[in-house]
Amino acid sequence: MIRFSQVSKSYGGPKDALSAVTFHLEPGEIAFLTGHSGAGKSTLLKLILVMERATRGQLVIGGINLGKLPRRRIPHYRRGLGVVFQENRLLADRSVADNVALPLVVSGVPHRDVGRRVRAALDKVGLLWAERRLPEVLSGGEQQRVGIARAVVNKPAILLADEPTGNVDDAMASQIMDLFHQFSRHGVTVLIATHDLRQVSRFRPCRHLVLEGGRLLGDRVLAA
Repeated sequence: MIRFSQVSKSYGGPKDALSAVTFHLEPGEIAFLTGHSGAGKSTLLKLILVMERATRGQLVIGGINLGKLPRRRIPHYRRGLGVVFQENRLLADRSVADNVALPLVVSGVPHRDVGRRVRAALDKVGLLWAERRLPEVLSGGEQQRVGIARAVVNKPAILLADEPTGNVDDAMASQIMDLFHQFSRHGVTVLIATHDLRQVSRFRPCRHLVLEGGRLLGDRVLAA
């Protein structure tokens, strides 16, 4: 589902942001990507999102070779991805339901189906009661769960998360990670970039990928 083969990314400096990274995630697999600030985690996610292009190597996502993906096909490709950011990036003047509906509207989903799918996504994250509320009245953890609902409302095959628990307390962080595991059990491939090693040790079995200085120094399965 996610396959990196000797992938490198250079921005023209003396050192590559990513250097010869190789790994493969199967459908339904959940993996944590860890490393210090500047290790290359965000660059790796940007390559998957085609916000950046690899300088060398081959990157294949869901059978699509991103090195050969035409620019005009990028929006369609991204519809198969769900993304959760540390900063949830919700629209403050739109209701929770409208925020979650945004990917469906952009994708041209028929209006009659939008409400049903939005309610189903909110129900999965335990926020169906908040569909008509504005984001500002919700807690930080609840807003993050709205972001997760928005990421999965399009039923993506791959879910990417960039420091999804960075702004919430430990209890909410555990709830959010529980949601990611539920999605993986339903066949979604989940890749989480995080500094929170406590969550990595808590949720097993899982893959643990370790980046340092742009290189993949660790790739192991943590047993239950």
